[in-house]
Amino acid sequence: MHFIPCFLVLAALTGVLPNSAQADEISLVTQRQQFLRAEQALNQNRDAEYFALASGLKDYPLYPYLQYQWLKNHLDADGEIKQFLVNYAASRYAAGLRQKWLLALGKKQQWQLLLNHYQGSDDPELQCYAGLAQVETGQTLEAFNQARALWISGKSQPDNCDALFEAYKTSPYFNKELIKQRFQAALNRDNQSLASYLTRFFSGPELNLANTWLKLHRQPETLSTDGSWREYPEQAGELFAHAIDRWLETDLEAAMTNWDRVKSQISLAPATTAFIEKRIAIALALKHDNRAYVRLSQLENSDESAREWRVRAALNMQNWHDVATAIAGLNDEEKSREKWQYWQARGLAATSQSAAATSIFQQLAQNRSFYGFLAASRIRQAIELVDRPLVVSGQDLDILQNHPDFQVFFELLAVDRKPEAKRQWWYAIAKLDSHQLPAAAKLAQQAHYPALAIATIAKANHWDDVDLRFPLAYVQQIQSNAAAQQLDPALILGLIRQESAFDELADSPAGAKGLMQVMPNTGRQIAADLRDSWDSDNSLFKPELNLKYGAFYFKKLLRQFNDHVPLATAAYNAGANKVKRWLPESRTLPADIWIENIPYKETRGYVASVLMYSLIYQQRLQRDSLKIDDLMREVMPG
Repeated sequence: MHFIPCFLVLAALTGVLPNSAQADEISLVTQRQQFLRAEQALNQNRDAEYFALASGLKDYPLYPYLQYQWLKNHLDADGEIKQFLVNYAASRYAAGLRQKWLLALGKKQQWQLLLNHYQGSDDPELQCYAGLAQVETGQTLEAFNQARALWISGKSQPDNCDALFEAYKTSPYFNKELIKQRFQAALNRDNQSLASYLTRFFSGPELNLANTWLKLHRQPETLSTDGSWREYPEQAGELFAHAIDRWLETDLEAAMTNWDRVKSQISLAPATTAFIEKRIAIALALKHDNRAYVRLSQLENSDESAREWRVRAALNMQNWHDVATAIAGLNDEEKSREKWQYWQARGLAATSQSAAATSIFQQLAQNRSFYGFLAASRIRQAIELVDRPLVVSGQDLDILQNHPDFQVFFELLAVDRKPEAKRQWWYAIAKLDSHQLPAAAKLAQQAHYPALAIATIAKANHWDDVDLRFPLAYVQQIQSNAAAQQLDPALILGLIRQESAFDELADSPAGAKGLMQVMPNTGRQIAADLRDSWDSDNSLFKPELNLKYGAFYFKKLLRQFNDHVPLATAAYNAGANKVKRWLPESRTLPADIWIENIPYKETRGYVASVLMYSLIYQQRLQRDSLKIDDLMREVMPG
């Protein structure tokens, strides 16, 4: 959908378009058409035609984008690139072009030119080229400081780093201790291939020790059957702890038993002992083991994670005395969080201290949040949306709209380059101060880009404009698909708000796509179930298909979990098999306790957010079919 400038909206209302504005709009439309022709010529390598068309677009907002596309494919055009970096230094494309050009210079070993324009980088390949350039130009201290950071990171580095490392290894700054550090860092990152490669630099006893490390890393269970690690008294504690740490991932019971049996027999650093004790205690809590609370209570100098899991372990056993003790063990900042205030009130209510509990619930019920809504339900009070719309002046909107960075954004939308427009938006708002961000959020809302409006207002830390934060986008399609699957549309809206924030082009690192973040494999299976033809994975970016398949999949999960919304929601995020493993073994659990004890932090927050968003959307849709008591049914044993 294209953004409509304010003066055109006025013209539509009055029937009058000022002559100057009309001329500007005609000129802009002409430039857009010329841009599209120039881009087509560029993509088809018709350079003469491209240059002729581009020469007439130098005052068009997308000219830097156009020229960038040509230059990134002509990285030998050093003069033109240097001029671009000067002329368009403030554009988003300068940094990207500089990076590509410097990598090309590195491959051609044009060291001085590379250093003249190098401004630092997070890219290891470019860092290594810069280091090599410094070696070649006599700046060895700078080069080897860079080499050391890359060397001891424990990561496998790009091939061009080999030459820098070779120079580093022959320098006076290098020693054998650095090889040991890299080996250890590689194991800590579970980079077994790099650790194995590094063993070639060891010999004699050092090689034997390295091979022992590797064996324990790969087969930690051999700790109990092969005592060769004890032959290295100086490293025995580290070897033992490393193997236990690995073993906990595959066999908690065996690892814990061996740790408790052997830990007093060898010398262990206090920090190492504390680390493993915490790992065991939290691993027990994650598995909902009844021994977790005691082990967590025995930790010395427990951190935030351990303190919180101690509360959860007590909640899982529904031991309200231990819940109160664990909450008392939180620090003051943690105690002030509404999550733990809610659980304090739940404990008070469960131990016949209803007046004190009600007082806390009443305070929490004023909040538009998951725990606020749970608290409201406890005292039979309606939930509060707390809607305070932002007030942004027309002048502030005009200033941003006319800023070059935002002009580029709107033009990218106008020529249907939405992914590029989204990247431009983030570049533009990164330069704004806290006063300008609310205006930017409103600007995104007016441009009918709800995902950017939501993310921008969150960046501004403004939380109470309900219409902006919880838009009713795609609502007709959502209601249609919800009806087809006999779902409440507020649930679908809640899922979308959490999954993509209404970004139809959302594409997760795992490959989930579109409004409801459907995985391609899931999409293909649904297509087969519905006997639909399957075009391609990218078809999931089409809202109509994504909503159809997302609603179908969520309904399938609901059927699988007996219409239990929190369980189906958790499965939508983490997978049905994991949720089955998280079910209580022998007794029912209140839904709020089950949610609080979900092992994955991401899924725990996900379920809470979807339920909260669904209740908000129910009010936005002016419905009352979703009842929080129905949503929070007890969780039955698996």
